[in-house]
Amino acid sequence: SRKLMERVADRNEELVAVADTIKILTEDDAAETMNRSMSFLELGSRVSKVNDRRLRGQASSVLLQVAASSGNRQLLGLADAVGRDDFVKIKAAIDDMAAQLKQEMIDEVKHRDFCTEELDENEKDTAVATRKHADLDKKIDDLQLTIEELTKEIEQATAEIATTKVEIKKAGMNREAENADFQAELKDQRATAEILKKAMTRLQAVYGGTAEERLAATGASGFMQQVPPPAFEKQEKNKGSTGVLSMIEGLVQDAKKAAADAVTAETEAQSDYEAFVADSNRSIEQLQKEISDNEDARAKAKEDKVLAESDLADTAGELDRLAKVAGDLHGDCDFLLKNFETRQKAREDELQGLAEAKSILSGAA
Repeated sequence: SRKLMERVADRNEELVAVADTIKILTEDDAAETMNRSMSFLELGSRVSKVNDRRLRGQASSVLLQVAASSGNRQLLGLADAVGRDDFVKIKAAIDDMAAQLKQEMIDEVKHRDFCTEELDENEKDTAVATRKHADLDKKIDDLQLTIEELTKEIEQATAEIATTKVEIKKAGMNREAENADFQAELKDQRATAEILKKAMTRLQAVYGGTAEERLAATGASGFMQQVPPPAFEKQEKNKGSTGVLSMIEGLVQDAKKAAADAVTAETEAQSDYEAFVADSNRSIEQLQKEISDNEDARAKAKEDKVLAESDLADTAGELDRLAKVAGDLHGDCDFLLKNFETRQKAREDELQGLAEAKSILSGAA
């Protein structure tokens, strides 16, 4: 500071004055004159006092200059003490301060090493936690996407099962309607055949003959062959009735065939229906298994997501803790790390100044 520099200047001015005084007192002419006016002992005593003051001034000036450079208030106090305290006491104080400075230098080296190590470890831990936080964020997003996709697949499979069940129900209703039509048709065909059989039986009772004879009489067409009318003979039963019988028998056969065809169609329709139901049930079973598997996978994904969210919260907490530790470390270490070399150099200068001051004072012994 300005006041300190003024004190250093004043002390230097005092040192020059003291040196000049000693020079004046020790010159030959002055010494001879002084010898005539005072004894040797008196002169020696005065010279010794002047020299003592000179040494004190030199030592004090050294300490003041170092204090001005470093701003060490203890050095200022020691510089003031040099002007009034016993040299032995002052040198002991210099030794104590030198030991203190050396220990401070050692402590600052340790503190610097601690800060460097802790900040480096904090930086590494923060990088690891940051990567973990990002990985967990991505994992949670992926799990959420998986849950949504599985939910969609479950809904689609459920809807497909419902649709398949509706189709089975419709097919069953159609099958019932078709079977009812079949039963009615079969009943009608069988009833028709019975009626025709009764009619044919009635005619056979009148006209007789077998089916083969009627066929031979009627020909392939089923009708009687046209022949010239014979001469009047004994009146017999109308042989043309055999064509009617054949026609009725053909109708009976047609009714039987229609009934058989209806049975065949019904059997095929029933078989197709049963195959459709079996295939649909297998599809439903497969879809139900798919739903069950997807529900298990979705439950696992939800569980993993909960765990990941818990880990994410823990990691966020760890990042907050590391950030606080980093803040504390920077608050404690930044000034030291930034000014370490300057502070070490300042203490070295202070130690050198103390050693120089002690050397000066030791010259007074």
